[in-house]
Amino acid sequence: MKLIFKNATYLFLSNFIVRLFTAISSILIARSLGASDFGILSIGLAIASIAGYFSDMGLSHTFIREVSKNNNSKNLSVLVSSHIRIKLVFSLIVGIVVYFLIHNLYSDVYVRNILYLMVFPTIVGGSLQGIGAVYFQAIEQMHFTAIIRSVSGIITAVTLIVGLLFEWELSLVAPIYGFSSILGGIYSIYLLSKRTSLFGGWDRRLLVGLAGFTINGLLFMLLPQIPPIVLEKVSSLEEVGYFSAAYKIPSVLYQVPGVIAAAFYPILFSLGTRNLSKHREMTLLQLKVMSFLGIIMFLPLFLYSEWWSNIIFGEEWKNVGSILRILSFVVLFQSISFPLADALTTTDKQSKRIIVMTIAVCTAIILYFILGYYYGSFGGAISMVSTEAFIFIGYSIYIKKSSALLLRSLRYNILSVLIVIFTFNILSELIHPFIGSIGSIVFFITIILIFDKEVIRAMRRTLRKKFEG
Repeated sequence: MKLIFKNATYLFLSNFIVRLFTAISSILIARSLGASDFGILSIGLAIASIAGYFSDMGLSHTFIREVSKNNNSKNLSVLVSSHIRIKLVFSLIVGIVVYFLIHNLYSDVYVRNILYLMVFPTIVGGSLQGIGAVYFQAIEQMHFTAIIRSVSGIITAVTLIVGLLFEWELSLVAPIYGFSSILGGIYSIYLLSKRTSLFGGWDRRLLVGLAGFTINGLLFMLLPQIPPIVLEKVSSLEEVGYFSAAYKIPSVLYQVPGVIAAAFYPILFSLGTRNLSKHREMTLLQLKVMSFLGIIMFLPLFLYSEWWSNIIFGEEWKNVGSILRILSFVVLFQSISFPLADALTTTDKQSKRIIVMTIAVCTAIILYFILGYYYGSFGGAISMVSTEAFIFIGYSIYIKKSSALLLRSLRYNILSVLIVIFTFNILSELIHPFIGSIGSIVFFITIILIFDKEVIRAMRRTLRKKFEG
């Protein structure tokens, strides 16, 4: 448990804080570029994310799996070497495919050139970063993972801020954004080379079971990238810009539950093959912790979305407020779905997860086309939340005795959040939104501490160990 907390702390510092700065930079750029150019930038980021995934194809998961079985130095060197070779081949193939896709899908030369300038450097940089970051995650030395992601994120954020200060056009922001990703990748490989040999042989075990991880990971990665791509086809670049701007905030916030999930992941893999009862208890703990954090982030956005959107984006982006309120539910659903998904993956039920995600992606595309056509960015937000709700239900169906698991882990959290929402809706006209945002979180935490005896016992154990140590 101490190791999980330690690793979660490292990942929090890297993922959440760095992504927060990057998101702030992106929001400032959005205000500078306007909705249309920011829509193009968002499409580029979406394509880069999809391409980046194809350069991994689930290798990260098989790498962690094999390291968890045997992590002696000789075996690690062989696995790292194999990882690099496979990833380089995937990246080359992906680069060629992406070129032809962009060339055929986008007739506007300006849009096409922006996408080229962003996507290709990001594929290279993302691949290099992933090799180092996954290695240190697998050996549970996540402070190095934190360093890699922090350096990369800071470079990207600084690049965007410089672009804002000098009022660069999108045609200059795009390639420099991509190049900043390459710098982060070079640093990742440098750190990795100090710890192990980069070319130590070949191990085909990384390819065993790769298809299952590839399909599931692809489907999971596609979900947040579908909206800007589909909305651009059925509405306008301006609507894409509104949706993407609103989505920036929850996309950063649900990194916190994601960080906790990453810290649990290696341990869940280990328990899933040896001790299913302890694995279920660990899943319960993960559900409780992640839903708790998810609600803390959900409350201010749901209760005061209009105020936050005006503060962050300005009056000219007034349409973002209602979209942001709907998208706040994404954070809530993700914080519950993450542990359920990990429970399936780490107990060799990857096929069940694939079934849910396949149906979810197909459903999402249909929803974005229909609701996006009629309601633009607002319809896109409804589509995203509906998809997340479907995923939660789907995972629950395949988890053994999921009702008991969810009831035990979520009962106090759900009851508490309903009390907080009811109370602060009544008080909304009496207190300032900033005070209300902080107050809602404090009130929620207070209720949990009063009613959830397991949390109190866990805190007492932690404090006792700290003082005794």
